[in-house]
Amino acid sequence: MDCLAFNRKIVRSKSFSTNVKAKKEALVNHSKSLSGKTTVGNYDYHCLWKSADSKYEVGVGKYGKEYYLNTIKWKDGHKGNNPNDMRPIVSVNGKELDFDSSFDHIFRFFQEVSKIDEKALNILGCLMYRNAYLEDHKADKNGVYKYCPPQEAIDYLNKIIPEYDGISIEAYLHYMEAIAWNEDVKYSTLGYDINKGTGRQNNMLTYAHIISIFLGVGSIAKLCSQFSRPPVGVSAIPQNIAIKAFPDLKIY
Repeated sequence: MDCLAFNRKIVRSKSFSTNVKAKKEALVNHSKSLSGKTTVGNYDYHCLWKSADSKYEVGVGKYGKEYYLNTIKWKDGHKGNNPNDMRPIVSVNGKELDFDSSFDHIFRFFQEVSKIDEKALNILGCLMYRNAYLEDHKADKNGVYKYCPPQEAIDYLNKIIPEYDGISIEAYLHYMEAIAWNEDVKYSTLGYDINKGTGRQNNMLTYAHIISIFLGVGSIAKLCSQFSRPPVGVSAIPQNIAIKAFPDLKIY
């Protein structure tokens, strides 16, 4: 599927890395500029995406739960709140869902797709890899980056898997994007350098790694050994495995 190809050199490319960094910083700064309510149980809602038929909607509420905690560990070691936390939200027909956003739920999603259609699974792996580097984030007329995965890929996924756990695949992808965005905002706020893999990149490349295993390319031993080492619970896909598992990306 040609729409998934990077179509330019990304391996050890300074211009590619510079572009990714600029997008990350722009997204973090945009998040920080969003309004929020500081009373527990209340938040300002910001819509990120809505389906063509308006059935599904994904957005963020500000502030999220970590705003009200004092147990969040910062990079310098002190504990406090996360003053920029957002709450990813998915709605169906105007009603907010209590949707499971855990790693377990996402991993089971990939496992279910692996039983249905290998091409769909491969497309998901490509989309996860591209999202790690913000390849599908395009600036709107106001200069705000929006997640815009290739329509050809979305059309195929919608045809093969119309819904998963009550929402469309497209809505699920945008919900995962909201979570990834919030991860970058969190770690940037807490003093980490999100341009060194922390946040969105680690999560998305972990998803791609798991998909590569379901495709019979990645190593379960490698995944498990990385899961057990800091940062615990993430295992970014090695580039040589990504090249083999997802040839549509045309990584070079």
